[in-house]
Amino acid sequence: MRTLKLTIAYDGTRYVGWQIQKGRRPTIQGTLERVLKQILREPVKVVGSGRTDAGVHALAQVAHVRTHSAMPRHRLLRSVNALLPSDISVPKIEEAEPSFHARFHAVSKRYRYRIFLGGVVPPFIRPYVHHVPRPLNLSLMRREAAALAGRHDFRAFAQAARRRRGTIRRLTDIQVIRRGSELQVEVEGSGFLHTMVRSIVGTLLDVGRGRLPAGTIRRMLRRGDRRLAGMTAPAHGLALVSVTYPDETC
Repeated sequence: MRTLKLTIAYDGTRYVGWQIQKGRRPTIQGTLERVLKQILREPVKVVGSGRTDAGVHALAQVAHVRTHSAMPRHRLLRSVNALLPSDISVPKIEEAEPSFHARFHAVSKRYRYRIFLGGVVPPFIRPYVHHVPRPLNLSLMRREAAALAGRHDFRAFAQAARRRRGTIRRLTDIQVIRRGSELQVEVEGSGFLHTMVRSIVGTLLDVGRGRLPAGTIRRMLRRGDRRLAGMTAPAHGLALVSVTYPDETC
């Protein structure tokens, strides 16, 4: 039995998320499993580092597959990309230790949220940016974002129905970066709650617009009250950028 580590990129626009769902709605995991089953001639389970929501993209999602097939990696890589739809690609397949687990061995994940600040969004980036044509107080947004670094209870940034497994998380880095007509919010941490990054971004945007007062983030962390949050930013602006693993696991 081999364990393969896959690096996967996808445009999440037409998918209902990573995880297989009931019915025939398309998912990233389901599409990959269907293609790999056809190539490897055996059913396989594609286990991702985490579940991206409907409409969320990935530059470098990581998953593992266990297979009895001895097919060379270069041949598998070519076959997979030939059969996948144009909005999913697998740029890399690596041999991993038999015990490697894409989810449980992940040390950190990094997400990027893209916001277009100009008046007219170029059509070729429209599916990947949230358009905010109004002025934003970037210095205030950065001060608010700084309060999120470290270990906190993020229950105020998660949907109530998804809080069963605990809401303590550690963010190791959060940046609000201006790049030309784009504002990018980059967040890195050991793990994330459902819609957590989008709730962080939406709250920062509402602070930047003046809809929420300075100190909102600290109050949310202190009180754990979802009602203090701003909007949940749309899914299409978010992408999983990278997943980090300790060297010894793969």
